[in-house]
Amino acid sequence: MKKLIYLIILIFSLCNFQEACGEESSAEELKTLREEMKNLSQQIQALNEKVESQQEKIQALEKNNQQPMPEVIPPSPSTPASVWTGSFKQGLQAFNPEIGVVADVLVAISESKEDAEGNNKISVRELELVFAHDIDPYARFDSTLTLSDFEDPTIEEAYVTYWGLPFELKGRVGRMRPKVGKASALHRDALETIDEPWVVQNYFGVEGLFRTGLELSWFIPFPWDVVTHDLTVGIMEGGIGEDGTLFGETRRRPSFYSHLKNFVDISDVTNLEVGGTYLLGSSDEDSEYEVHAFGIDVTLIHYMDALHRLKVLSEFYFQNRDEAFASSEKASAEETLGEEGEALLPESFEENPWGFYTLVDYRLSQRWSLGGRFDYVIPTDIALDSPDEADIVGSAYLTFHQSEFARWRLQYQHVEFADGSDDNRIFLQGTVAVGVHKHQLQ
Repeated sequence: MKKLIYLIILIFSLCNFQEACGEESSAEELKTLREEMKNLSQQIQALNEKVESQQEKIQALEKNNQQPMPEVIPPSPSTPASVWTGSFKQGLQAFNPEIGVVADVLVAISESKEDAEGNNKISVRELELVFAHDIDPYARFDSTLTLSDFEDPTIEEAYVTYWGLPFELKGRVGRMRPKVGKASALHRDALETIDEPWVVQNYFGVEGLFRTGLELSWFIPFPWDVVTHDLTVGIMEGGIGEDGTLFGETRRRPSFYSHLKNFVDISDVTNLEVGGTYLLGSSDEDSEYEVHAFGIDVTLIHYMDALHRLKVLSEFYFQNRDEAFASSEKASAEETLGEEGEALLPESFEENPWGFYTLVDYRLSQRWSLGGRFDYVIPTDIALDSPDEADIVGSAYLTFHQSEFARWRLQYQHVEFADGSDDNRIFLQGTVAVGVHKHQLQ
């Protein structure tokens, strides 16, 4: 069809040429017409070759599209993995969990002669193995297994998160870090200091609080959007973390907690978060709930520019143990008598212990930051005749952020214990994260 069109154009041109020749024209005009006809013939030839080339490409593409898709045959038990098709491997990859590893290596030097965990030695304080994956569009599973060179393996977290619950609730069930305050709910790699604040160590446990329970969170839909509010309530198994003194050791008596977070952007470069915490639990093995704990946390962050940032964080906790103190005093009066028959009051019990810490962290540059922390804690089990009322701790640290996957931190700490002794400590920490890990290094 295209060739016929070109032939008609050529005949038409020849006719015009003959018509022009029939007229009285000069030799110059005849020469010009011949050159134009020659150019036109060359253009037609080039167009014809281009059309034929494109037609061949179209036919080749149509031929490929008509070929059937290769069938993916699942490998038999005797089929080696190396011969599986790439598409089959990619399909299986979607079912593999997200895996990450976080290593925390610590050098600790102390004046204390006590052979404590990690004291005056290099140790792998913590090795976290993280496994997580989406179950379906409505739920996700997260787990953290912790290994150490001086502790037994521990399941730190293993919980399922649910979205889309009635009333726009979000739920978690399993072993987890309850949303209590700020520091206790964070993993060690997310802290600004090498160790947890002393009020957290003394009341909740050396590594913070993680228990098995059920938790519900609700973003409160108030009509204003200047301040946002997030309410969390939960129930968890009884007891407390390692060396914690807030509750007793009985796990079968559950504890309750709640936390209200309020967040506001003061300006484009400054934001403020204020939270309130309440915990209720038992101090012994009976069915009474004698311990009430109240907490307040305040976090202020100000950005000077993209690289410089100032963070101020403080937490305060107060315990009401009046009921536990009364029951302990009654038990002592009934079971333990002095030489003359008088009741002996418990020596290692504080009725209303409280404590707080304040931390200031300044980001000097993209890779360097420094800061300090002050702790003041009245221990729950302080003896009434102790020379001092509280543990007082001062810490200063310098952090080198090698990248978002590696960090080095040097920290000095001076401690004045409530029993009158003191200690000076130097820590050097290296933290490395590989693979998928939801708690990115700060």
